[in-house]
Amino acid sequence: MRTDTETSRVESPRIEGVRSRTITWTDPARMRFRLRGLDGYDRLAAIKRGDASPPPAAQLLGLSLDELERGRTVFSVVADELHENPMGTMHGGVVATLVDTAMGCAVSSTLPADAAFTTLELSTNFVRAITQATGRVHAEGRVVHRGGRIATTEARVYDDAGTLYAHAKSTCLVQGGAR
Repeated sequence: MRTDTETSRVESPRIEGVRSRTITWTDPARMRFRLRGLDGYDRLAAIKRGDASPPPAAQLLGLSLDELERGRTVFSVVADELHENPMGTMHGGVVATLVDTAMGCAVSSTLPADAAFTTLELSTNFVRAITQATGRVHAEGRVVHRGGRIATTEARVYDDAGTLYAHAKSTCLVQGGAR
């Protein structure tokens, strides 16, 4: 049996280079209410123009909607230390969020005002590490098939030079709307 004096103690490491970040966002419920009569494309176009605020998660991660067509979107993010995992590369969850956003918004851009979707399946393949030195990466999401209830999508993540970093696919369930 151990006594308190025999228990090893771990000293807290010194914290160096502490940073902080403050973000603000618009109430997402109010934004959804304000945009409720618009179809998916027009909602995204309002965000792209700056007439509507992006969702809080996009603001938190620094995602930017750069291109928008019906069935296609391009989002980007600058690789930053706040996205890093312990190995110094962009966390896979951030990359997965980036491709899920691009693919989901590509689906959303095809939906009428009274429809929504949810992601059923997401598969991401990472082909090279993203670091701060990579700079801005882009995720191009495209709808491959849009049926009445199911949509399939794909995405590619690449840098400004066109180097591929990841690719993904997703299946989404369309809810509501005219079928």
